[in-house]
Amino acid sequence: MTLHAIAARPAAVVLVTAFAIFAGTGALTVFVAQGPDAAEAELAPETSGAAADGGALLDPAAQPIAFSHAHHVTEIGIDCQFCHAYARRGPVAGIPSVQRCAGCHRVVLSEQPEILKVLEYWEDEEPIPWVRVHDLPDHVRFTHKAHLRAGVACGTCHGDVAQMEAAVQVESLSMGWCVSCHEDRGATRDCLACHY
Repeated sequence: MTLHAIAARPAAVVLVTAFAIFAGTGALTVFVAQGPDAAEAELAPETSGAAADGGALLDPAAQPIAFSHAHHVTEIGIDCQFCHAYARRGPVAGIPSVQRCAGCHRVVLSEQPEILKVLEYWEDEEPIPWVRVHDLPDHVRFTHKAHLRAGVACGTCHGDVAQMEAAVQVESLSMGWCVSCHEDRGATRDCLACHY
């Protein structure tokens, strides 16, 4: 090994350590959540649906657009993963881009007041500032992909969204709740499965 190679090692260690710290803060999750095409995976702001102390949930009516999951899922028959396409590919389900919404609503019900709001975001080339409903602490590395591949239905954690006008958090999503589910399903309870 040359002297130059030995001198370069500390720099590599520093870079790897910095990346590990960066990834550990959850910042990497934001980049991964955007998926291969950032335009298709605009994310909601980092606003939690639950209070920081685990208390009451935010008012679902606080959303910028009155989006009805019941209408889109039950009446029209749109599958969760049509809008939340990143659930099967990575850690977060993702929020549909304005482009996805406008793709239908430029022609369907385009004169309705709430649809006009969607189209205004589309024309202004701005993401809809959705209020996040489900959020986990930064030290938890949950992935939708692994759960979907294991056959866990969306409703197991999110409730019967097909009957909800506005999405609300129905389960605590606490560590105890998750561990209990893992025990019931015979899934791993190794700490490093969710905390790494």
